Amino acid sequence: MLYKKMAVSLALGLALLVNSLFAFPAQAAVIEDLQQVATVLAPATYQELAARVNNYTRIYRVEEGDTLERIARRYQADPELVAVMNYLEPDAVLTPGQFLVLPHEEERSYTVAAGDTLWDIARRFGTSVESLAAANGIVDARRLRIGMVLTIPGSPRGVPVTRVEPLPASRSLRPVSFLWPLIGAITSGFGWRDNEFHHGLDIAGKVGDYIQAAWSGVVTFSGWGNGIYGNMVKLDHGNGLETVYAHNSRNLVKVGEYVRAGEPIAEVGGTGNATGPHVHFEIREKGKAINPERFLKR
Repeated sequence: MLYKKMAVSLALGLALLVNSLFAFPAQAAVIEDLQQVATVLAPATYQELAARVNNYTRIYRVEEGDTLERIARRYQADPELVAVMNYLEPDAVLTPGQFLVLPHEEERSYTVAAGDTLWDIARRFGTSVESLAAANGIVDARRLRIGMVLTIPGSPRGVPVTRVEPLPASRSLRPVSFLWPLIGAITSGFGWRDNEFHHGLDIAGKVGDYIQAAWSGVVTFSGWGNGIYGNMVKLDHGNGLETVYAHNSRNLVKVGEYVRAGEPIAEVGGTGNATGPHVHFEIREKGKAINPERFLKR
């Protein structure tokens, strides 16, 4: 009996020792210090994880009951993006103690200028009006004042998760609704314009306004296109579908990055052959430009 009690005590003692060495505090699911992870991972695994950590990511320790969907909802991220960032399938089963890399964005400040609305500012910084108002204690959006310094919420981001259906495998795009890359007046439509054919839509905006991805996809080009398109971004959405965003003042993404629908990818400009600030937006199916207005959400 004595030996049995001693064995139980020893087992409990070892369990407590292991927990004290390798467990993190209950509220430390998001880990700020990379060295905390180094003590519990094999060197090769740690190096691979560390290589994916930068100013725009954070490490998350999986807890009991976590799923990619729940984690993404908690931190207002796209579950597909979280899966891709961690080389996982969207329905992957997670293990408590497993480490994931999550998207992260620092808090920023913005000074309200003439003509600004809360909706404009939220759209420009890729956040929601609700999150922006809550972060600044704004009850009445009509009381926004010029010179007011607003806090733009960081991670977890205030961007509502955009739920999009997978692109259909068939050639027909009719069931698909793309997001508008920019909310503004259409200054030039798709089709013949004087003696030339215009392959997309020109949507007017202000220099610096965010241009958002019309659908989730992979960046296949980001840079100077030519003297006509100027700075441009191309996204591959699979099934032979591609979107193009041109005349940008600044591109925010790099080739090879996965972006989700609604994520800012560039800023409005007038580079290339442009008469004013706008985005030239194209939808291409197997290399052929098609009329974007048929597939944009109304």
